[in-house]
Amino acid sequence: MFKLKIDKEVHLELTHFYHAKDTFILVERNRELFRTWLDWVDTSTTIEDTKEFINHEMQNYANNKSINCMIFYNNKLVGNVALLGMQKGYGIKRGKLGYWLDVEFHGKGIMQKSVKKMIEIGFEYYDLDKITLRCSVENRRSCNVAKKLGFTHEGRLKNEIALHGIKMDVDIYAVLRDEYLQE
Repeated sequence: MFKLKIDKEVHLELTHFYHAKDTFILVERNRELFRTWLDWVDTSTTIEDTKEFINHEMQNYANNKSINCMIFYNNKLVGNVALLGMQKGYGIKRGKLGYWLDVEFHGKGIMQKSVKKMIEIGFEYYDLDKITLRCSVENRRSCNVAKKLGFTHEGRLKNEIALHGIKMDVDIYAVLRDEYLQE
């Protein structure tokens, strides 16, 4: 089992089928909050949907397309962090961050620590050149993770997403390998 300790309270585990039940319960408990920002929430409504998602992510991991981890706080599953869409295009190896966290655990620095570890994995293990993070302008918590970790705000895309009939602008943040190595 892939288990990566971040500190005495937080660790990551590679997403696996044995996380399915707890993941489903966690998403159910946070469904209303998550559906504000995440488009997959309304299509993942059963434990079978969760297992299908996990299977997909395990295949992507095996093919070096993504790494998807569950976040644990004091050994309790509290969220998810992933480096997705890892690919090479125009000579640049890149990946995109995605994450969510149980509302009960907001404000504890858990996501910032978890994202920082995924950045480290992306640059040091996968040899990526660039990691991006896209979030709705209104999703201040997500935007703050990027800012606190030193991401550069690269721009804003107007009406980039529409969730539940509401169009939203999206901010794009990025960190480059060279910037990361200078820290």
